[in-house]
Amino acid sequence: MEKLFGQLNKSGFIIVLLMFLSQVFAKTIPLSPAGMIDLSQGKSYTVTPLVPIQYSYASSEKAYYQPGALTNGQLGSSATFGDGQWQGYLRGGARTVVVDLGQVNTITQVQERFFQDISSGITFPRKVEYYLSMNDSDWAKIGTVYSAVPLNSTNVTVQTYKVSGINYQARYVKMVFTVDVWVFADEFQISGYLGVVNGASVPQLTAPVTYPDAYCPPGAASAGGIKNMVLIYNGYYKTVPEFGENTVDDLIPYAGYETTSGSITDFMFDGFLFLPYAGAPSGGSYDCTPSSPTVKSDWDFYINNSFDSKYNLAALDSAVGVVKKALNNSNYKAKVEIGIPYPTYTSTNFGDVDSDGVSENLSTLSEREKVLHWYINRVLIRWSAANYSNLQLVGFYWFEEQADYDVEDSVADMIKYTRDFLNNKGLVLSWIPFYQAAGFAEWDSLGFNAAFLQPNYAFNNFPEEELGDAADAMKKLGMGVEIEIHWSALSSSTYRDKYYAYLDYGVSKSYMTEAAHMYYQNGGPGTFYQSCLSADPGIRNIYDQTYNFIKGTYKSTTAVIKQTEMPESFSLLQNYPNPFNPTTVISYSLAVSGDVSLKVYNVLGQVVASLYQGYQKSGSYKLNFDAAGLPSGVYFYRLQADGYSFTKKMEIVK
Repeated sequence: MEKLFGQLNKSGFIIVLLMFLSQVFAKTIPLSPAGMIDLSQGKSYTVTPLVPIQYSYASSEKAYYQPGALTNGQLGSSATFGDGQWQGYLRGGARTVVVDLGQVNTITQVQERFFQDISSGITFPRKVEYYLSMNDSDWAKIGTVYSAVPLNSTNVTVQTYKVSGINYQARYVKMVFTVDVWVFADEFQISGYLGVVNGASVPQLTAPVTYPDAYCPPGAASAGGIKNMVLIYNGYYKTVPEFGENTVDDLIPYAGYETTSGSITDFMFDGFLFLPYAGAPSGGSYDCTPSSPTVKSDWDFYINNSFDSKYNLAALDSAVGVVKKALNNSNYKAKVEIGIPYPTYTSTNFGDVDSDGVSENLSTLSEREKVLHWYINRVLIRWSAANYSNLQLVGFYWFEEQADYDVEDSVADMIKYTRDFLNNKGLVLSWIPFYQAAGFAEWDSLGFNAAFLQPNYAFNNFPEEELGDAADAMKKLGMGVEIEIHWSALSSSTYRDKYYAYLDYGVSKSYMTEAAHMYYQNGGPGTFYQSCLSADPGIRNIYDQTYNFIKGTYKSTTAVIKQTEMPESFSLLQNYPNPFNPTTVISYSLAVSGDVSLKVYNVLGQVVASLYQGYQKSGSYKLNFDAAGLPSGVYFYRLQADGYSFTKKMEIVK
């Protein structure tokens, strides 16, 4: 299953207890070198995350916030990060700190201290960039400092990132540092002289960093041309083996939209991502779990399971054939991506992949790359031999959902090697990092052709607005979106509401039509399959609304105006204004969530407008009705919800 929760604060419950030690451990910062002064001491500064964290991680940082601590002249302890001087930053991709010196001064050195304790989920920034500016708008980069300490070092230690030997004039100083999980920073020290002295020059401006500011679009070549790709888990499932064996019947409702009567009236998902459950037959894990790495027999098992003659890829080929026949479309092919297990460096006796009689030792990068090469080639050979009529292989998927910098420092090299190998064969490499996972903001420079962010709202306790934060992050970084549904949505309206929130934000944030989508829906068989077959209208609605979202016709339940108070009963109010020309507002309230129908009828009882048809959460709503295309006369509007029916009269006067 997915790593849905990420790594949050592994020791947050003890840090608060240590805050009272702030004065005990605080130390006065040493003087700047060679008689220079610390120009930043006591100066104001701002701290900005790369992507929004207001509704996700911002509250967790409050325990580690002390106003002015980065420039207060006090050093934190080298033994504990809970002394109040160390400032903690969680996720968000990176932080930008800007200090205003109040006037133009001469800058000779800039530096910042950071703390590492990986047992508490705290690592050094992978890199820190320093900039100078005269106006807080145009910036000159003066240096990039990389961590000199491995991020997997188990020592509790402090590191200073420094750029020295410079002689520039500036009023503003900026520091940008990467944040993978937790980063703890201490004193931002800017050394130099008041005013412009010693012939200090103005540094040459550098081009600003820009971001795509657009979602990965549906049908993008970088994403293999997919628009809506559903995740299909297969492979080894110890307790229920058939969960890893998707049949033709299991897959038909994914390939084609199936009505409640069993008719297939349209295509459904255009893409299928086959990926393994995390557990492997040997007891290892297909993701990056150093304590339980996989071996060659695990990878062979997954390949054989994927290409079984009755299940999975073969079953999908048949299922798509059934849908094509029903729709009388002989040219269509569903797109497929296949997951790549993680070659964990602790697998020192992986197995022989090149028939030289020597088992591969994955402790070296070259051996890990050899295994990746072998696996991809084995899959391509099997794909070619299968000769599927209704499927097109467009790419592979990197199964690990974060960049494991704190495990090994070669992860980017492995990804780039894999991407280049695939691209040379006309295939793409995709990634679905969990919400603000390590490396997610650098997905393209890591080596992926396309990335889809998991908001993880379905599985966490963040407020619904976190979906807005996630959408803003995806759009800024040029990512697609993973739509997620909790397995409990089949039994709980709370989790169904969480799912519909993804779709609602898809409308309000435009990713329904502007972004390519992945869909996480559990395994064995998945939630969409079960909702398709359900006789319960509330559960069946999951499938129908997903289809509407895929087709871009889903109507948001939150794109209307809501009252803050929860209604106690159902009601339909008189439209206003009435009579009207040509628009009016219809208001109504729902005491409980459920399927809703709001339609307008003429005096003959004929439907002239369907204002809403589908699921809505309990609440109060206002909908605009535009009657520009209707003649003058008397009309009726009817609300049906949860067994209730209300009808009111209105009049169009032109």
